Amino acid sequence: MSRLLISIALIILSQYANARSETKGLVEGEIIVRFPGQFNQAVAQSKLDVNQYKIKEVINPTLNMYLVEVEEPAVVAIKKLRFNEAILYAQPNHYIQYRGDLGPTTNSSEAAQSLLANNLLRGLPNDPLMNQMWSLMDPSVGTGGISANLVWNTSVGGKDQGGNDIVVAVVDGGVDVKHPDLIQNIWINKEEIPDNQIDDDGNGFVDDVYGWNAFNNNGNISSDGHGTHVTGTIGAMGNNSLGISGVNWNVKVMTVMGASGTTATVAKAYGYVIEQKKLWFASKGKKGANIVATNSSFGIDNVNCASGDYPIWNDLYENMGKLGILSATATANNNVNVDEVGDVPTGCLSEYIVTITNTQRDNTKYISAGYGLKTIDLGAPGTNIYSTLPGATFGLLTGTSMATPHVAGSIGLLHSVASPAFYEQYINDPGKAALVLKEALLQGTDPLPSLKGITVSGGKLNVSKAAQLVKNFRGFRSK
Repeated sequence: MSRLLISIALIILSQYANARSETKGLVEGEIIVRFPGQFNQAVAQSKLDVNQYKIKEVINPTLNMYLVEVEEPAVVAIKKLRFNEAILYAQPNHYIQYRGDLGPTTNSSEAAQSLLANNLLRGLPNDPLMNQMWSLMDPSVGTGGISANLVWNTSVGGKDQGGNDIVVAVVDGGVDVKHPDLIQNIWINKEEIPDNQIDDDGNGFVDDVYGWNAFNNNGNISSDGHGTHVTGTIGAMGNNSLGISGVNWNVKVMTVMGASGTTATVAKAYGYVIEQKKLWFASKGKKGANIVATNSSFGIDNVNCASGDYPIWNDLYENMGKLGILSATATANNNVNVDEVGDVPTGCLSEYIVTITNTQRDNTKYISAGYGLKTIDLGAPGTNIYSTLPGATFGLLTGTSMATPHVAGSIGLLHSVASPAFYEQYINDPGKAALVLKEALLQGTDPLPSLKGITVSGGKLNVSKAAQLVKNFRGFRSK
């Protein structure tokens, strides 16, 4: 990859991201309403005064949740609905933002330098740009990486103990699904016939071949620089003599377009993940997808998740978590204490989210990254991360957005090395298994002075140490 192509790719990505920036706030004329009981749109509408509140869209059938149009200001409508005993809650439809700085923090000449000595590349995949992948390496190389190369001696990802494909869902702005270093690892819904306008597999989504576009409510997946970069870190194909490798050489990455939009769009995106995982369990693996993690590199800065304006977030993460899905979430790209200023989603309370800040090659926290002793679980490399970009290109980006896929990818890799007892737990009680895996991630961190006292674990992701913990899992002791 030439310096010129890297620079061009980064310029295009920055222009694209700037064009899509959202104004922080709420969407007037719309609110989100959740009802108790089973999904039934007609019943839901009957509980609302149709002259004031009209259901615009179903945004999550599992949670019986709707986007509702209102004539009056959203805040006024929500206050009125809090006295309606027929609903669980109403909340604003907020705007959401990406969490990537969308640019390198070093100049292109430094970016092009080899980060690893050639003799240290032995035993690694034959991908020609692996010398850029410091973030995946172990401490003996002299970097602040996550030690994924030590796990590759045992597993390079792909399948779990039951022989099931492991799937990580990237909830973002889209992915270049034809990128030559991603194409073999992109999840494909084999039960769906492309472009026939029919829901062939009966999962409630038409033509969802590569995933779902929650912006437009269809299966049309577009290319996006941010999402493509994130996807490469999770699962760029390893050992294919091309480009780089992700945390997993082999994994299936599901594309779900739904970030940098609104809360309702995010809810629809997560809803697709929920429905696919429910279908996988119900069909005993014949349909749907064995999703074990979501990657969410977006959020809302400086807001209190427990204020009553954001209940949907915890409900979504709890629902996914009970299906065995951990959600890797990026914290704010600001040097703020999330415990004090708040954040969505990394200030939310669900046990099933893994909250991540950005660390550098020298094992220090990046200056423009959030922290919190109670709220931010661990650090992961997010500064000058080399990964895939649209159009068969590669380049550097920085941000908590780049740290988070190291964790999401590691969750997938851990499922491939976990013990048979863990797999049995996962099939019989997926929610409990997800928390076992989260605990392994936190217990297996490398302690860092820069994170001590300002994160839950006090350390940075080490997937090799976490792998040893899930390999040794023998089940829960009976009381």
